Amino acid sequence: MKKHLIRGSITVMALLSLSMILYLTLSTPAYADDESGGSSGQPFYPAIDDVDGEEEELDESHKAENAINNILASGVALVTQDHIAYMTGSENLFSPADHLTRAQSAQIIFRLLSKTVPITKTFSDVPADAWYAEAANTLGSLGVFQTGQDLFQPDAQVTRGEFVRYIAQFFPLRRDAKQFTDVAPDSPDAPYILSARAWGWLGGFDDGTVRPGLPISRAEAVSLLNRALGRSPDKAYIDRTHPVFFWDVAPSNWYYYDVAEASVTHDRTGHVLAEQWTSHTAVSPGIATGFLYRDGWLYYFDAGKNDVVRSGSVGNFDFNAQGRFTSGSDELDQLLHDIYVKETNESMTQEEKLRALYVYTRDSFSYRRRPPYEFGVLDFMQTDALNMLTTGYGNCYCYASVFWYLSRWAGYDSRIINGTVGQRRSPHSWVEITFDGTSYIFDTELEMAYRQKGQYINMYKWTGSGWNYIK
Repeated sequence: MKKHLIRGSITVMALLSLSMILYLTLSTPAYADDESGGSSGQPFYPAIDDVDGEEEELDESHKAENAINNILASGVALVTQDHIAYMTGSENLFSPADHLTRAQSAQIIFRLLSKTVPITKTFSDVPADAWYAEAANTLGSLGVFQTGQDLFQPDAQVTRGEFVRYIAQFFPLRRDAKQFTDVAPDSPDAPYILSARAWGWLGGFDDGTVRPGLPISRAEAVSLLNRALGRSPDKAYIDRTHPVFFWDVAPSNWYYYDVAEASVTHDRTGHVLAEQWTSHTAVSPGIATGFLYRDGWLYYFDAGKNDVVRSGSVGNFDFNAQGRFTSGSDELDQLLHDIYVKETNESMTQEEKLRALYVYTRDSFSYRRRPPYEFGVLDFMQTDALNMLTTGYGNCYCYASVFWYLSRWAGYDSRIINGTVGQRRSPHSWVEITFDGTSYIFDTELEMAYRQKGQYINMYKWTGSGWNYIK
């Protein structure tokens, strides 16, 4: 046992500088995983127990040390001093919950290699022109993937244990930690998981497990890899500059800062716990300032901030933490979203969408009399819209509320009115929208009532002349 450890130590020290070892030793711990297999976003400091006595060395441990020594002897390390972007998205999507494949894992690690590696290994299922071919064959030549494999299986999902093994092979093997309770001693990943825990960049669950057999998500991968590389995102700088934009990564997500750290090339001072960004290479999403839709949700993108407006307002439009236009009710938002998706399509112009939503409101509900609100009161919209959408019944206030929300969903700065109509000044509610300086009335409830009597009066984009609308 002692001879083996001494021999391994001499080999490692001959290959790595003391500064690199100190640099990695100070790496921050990995984020703790929550019970769903994600991360809680809170730092987790694993309890490292002293290993008493001499351990019985396993065959897998010998194999791991040999594999690591071979990689270290090649002079290839992972880039730690230069904080390059090593993980990107596609079409402004990072897909944080997607599971990593072997092809993606190879490409990520390949970007981080410190030097070019001669290719001596190829795989029969890796086409020469595949986007991941050079990465797969390079890492195959290094022996990062298990030796003796003829197939690379590029689309296979990578487990948590496998990903740790890929990364841990670029660092000296350590055993000075307590193994996670659910890691089998004869697992090929076991020595690497133990070493990663000893280095301090692999955390586990509160029950002492690490769940190595679960697929690893892209969000989990960047969190773990940042810790292994000694990269700590500068939250203040990222909050101030918004250096990268992804539709599916918001500041409220636990992985937001790790994704920025991994996907933006930047200069910095300090390292590990004290890293401070000094500049970055901008990643443009190619989106202009203004309203835009994605999957039936309305957003407002601010190109100056390189982000959608979140938990804020643009004019009379309110946006939630995800950047979506909101009524203030999650339930109502989902109902309005579903209507918008069903009744409109992207081939329509904005006004064609407005017309379709008007017709939907006019024809989809039944009238039910209710007491009127006091003249001018405007605090009923959310309640009345939700009530009519869930029951199918409503009065003029409900009709106006539903169309008001839907017209705003279509991007119109519409106004809801609580006033009176007709010579008898009956209490009534309707919507108004301004086009080219002229304000028009949209009265879904009154048009519905006349249509039921066989009178087809068009009250869409209507001037209301002679009808004595008072607001």
